[in-house]
Amino acid sequence: MSTYNTVSFIKRIVRSLLRDQLQTDGRKSYTYQGIAVFTLPDDFPDSSTITVYKNGVALSVSDWTYSSTNNTVTISASLTTNDAILITYHYYDKYSDTEILNYVEASLAIFANYSYPKTFLLNTNRDAVVTYNGINPTLTECYQIAVITSINIDPRNIDIRTKEFSISAEEKKSKSELFGEAFQKFGLAGGGLFLGEFSFDEILPEEE
Repeated sequence: MSTYNTVSFIKRIVRSLLRDQLQTDGRKSYTYQGIAVFTLPDDFPDSSTITVYKNGVALSVSDWTYSSTNNTVTISASLTTNDAILITYHYYDKYSDTEILNYVEASLAIFANYSYPKTFLLNTNRDAVVTYNGINPTLTECYQIAVITSINIDPRNIDIRTKEFSISAEEKKSKSELFGEAFQKFGLAGGGLFLGEFSFDEILPEEE
């Protein structure tokens, strides 16, 4: 089964187009003083990469929880005053996963506005893009969804290159103009997409 239509794959392409690369140097030290809730200094951490240390020893993932709403780590393990707490993590500079997910969903409606022959929507779990007739988007269509989502988020901060179509941060066109140009080129280019500095093979997901 292909994984081209997963939201995680599309978000990865969107972040690449918007130059929002994963930063790996997230690190913050704290001293426990009676309150076991610790706020992270970076707004958009990847929660799957968080590691919490107490006095140099990594805690089990069952000993703490992360709140994306408050951007805080709460430690449930026993703590003593002046314990040294270190939290490491990876993070994004610009956009949270939730923001991009919501933009992906909103951008699917734009395809209908341009009379695209398929109607895209998120599945019940909101972790994959599907169609009403049950046929998953092709790899090329997933690239197209990522392109339209990137324009929708920030047309002044993208770098998109195809054989016949490019948008860079220097463009002065409106969103509507860029959407129209993108859909026109989707029909002409036949899916020969080249995204920024990535090669096709480097971003091609594995199949199961």
